[in-house]
Amino acid sequence: MSNLGFHCHDLDALDSVVMGNGLRRTEFYNLPPDDLPRLERLIRKHNLAWSIHTPLVQLDWYPNPPTWSYLCDPDGDRRELTLKMTRMTVEQAEDLGAEYVVVHLPAPTDHSTPADGQLEDAAKRSCEALAELSVKRGVPVHVEGVGQTPLIRGDFLVGLLKEFDPLRYCFDTAHSNLASQYNDIDMYELHLALLPYLGSMHLWNTRDREDYVKYRHVPVHPSQSAEDGWVDIPRILSALDSKGDTLPVIFESEPSYPADLGGHDYREGVEWVKGLLAT
Repeated sequence: MSNLGFHCHDLDALDSVVMGNGLRRTEFYNLPPDDLPRLERLIRKHNLAWSIHTPLVQLDWYPNPPTWSYLCDPDGDRRELTLKMTRMTVEQAEDLGAEYVVVHLPAPTDHSTPADGQLEDAAKRSCEALAELSVKRGVPVHVEGVGQTPLIRGDFLVGLLKEFDPLRYCFDTAHSNLASQYNDIDMYELHLALLPYLGSMHLWNTRDREDYVKYRHVPVHPSQSAEDGWVDIPRILSALDSKGDTLPVIFESEPSYPADLGGHDYREGVEWVKGLLAT
């Protein structure tokens, strides 16, 4: 199944989580710079389809963790910091042959309260720059909504994606659940609104922010019931319809399941999703 893959920030895990699960795709993130030659060899050896979650390599000049993004920050200098990181990543994607690049589009990391319209204006400025970069380098850029921000709502995101057409959306199942709870919206309606603009999807699960703080990225698993607050993974995947055959879907979790949530074998979730996408 060439459109199904696993997130990877450790090349030593590539054989077990990607090849070991019969997958042909992966998404790399924040590797040690010295890993790049080995990365190229592994991609050629296994003939993998692959993408990059910004950044590809660890950067000593960017705040930690690098998943924090300033693209929606009213401060232009901070936005430029993330744009610099993204430009570098897109250039690496062009040079190395990655299929696309994912970048986070969250609220400001200092949790300040910007004046009305500042967040929206900052997001538009950043998306304009990302769209220009994507066209210039010939590399698709997928924006991923993350965090407790009022920007993760269908009308605003659809407007962005219509205005800056080269961009596509990376729908993250669990982050969308958390953002929908924060904004008091229906995440399944959000998913349907964004469906025409999807470029990729991240799969993991959580019930609420307390889960996220305690367990971070919980692997998807057939034991997770929507009635208990988990994202309804079959509902999300069935809505993809024909896109389900081609849309890159990335498991974005560790290859282990929290013991106090049942200690399930994460591979059961991988096989479950394979079956859901095949039907």
